Amino acid sequence: MPDRGIDARLINAYVDAIEKEDKLKLKWFRKNEERLNAIANKPTTKAVPEEVKEKFKQDRIDAYTNAIKNPRVKTEDSPPRKVPGALQGVMRPVDPSVTRLIYTGLNKDGRLNYLTERMKMLPEDRYFFTECTSFEYGWKMWNHAKTVKKTGFGRQQVIKESFYRRRGVERDPDWYKEPAGYSPMVCTTT
Repeated sequence: MPDRGIDARLINAYVDAIEKEDKLKLKWFRKNEERLNAIANKPTTKAVPEEVKEKFKQDRIDAYTNAIKNPRVKTEDSPPRKVPGALQGVMRPVDPSVTRLIYTGLNKDGRLNYLTERMKMLPEDRYFFTECTSFEYGWKMWNHAKTVKKTGFGRQQVIKESFYRRRGVERDPDWYKEPAGYSPMVCTTT
């Protein structure tokens, strides 16, 4: 018959070890109690001195008051973007009709309309090359999507291929005939 449970000697050994550990913890706590209370009741030193706060505030005010203000450039009067021989940006030029969406719209919706239109385009139509590593997945995949072979183990559209007709509705086959009904021309033997 197999043994069930833990031997009583092992249980007593575990109890003795736990009691010994508890006594050592209590001894350490009593020895270091004053030091722990001093650390716990110590006032916080994270307060920022007032002169540092005032200097930071004055620097922020100076940065805003002395900022260089540039007039807003209208899209119709903007200089041409392409400079011969200059290194162009990462993004392809934006269509002017899409750019005008920024300045049109009610209740400041222009930015949202512009971004919505830009997101409808594929990344390879917006950028000259992959800007970040996440663009590499799927970059120019539409060129190769039609040449990819189906895998034998992946998900497939079984019902679509077996049930639906690819060529549309066809005529009835030659062997199909209407069922005969009761008429004087049909001879029935019973």
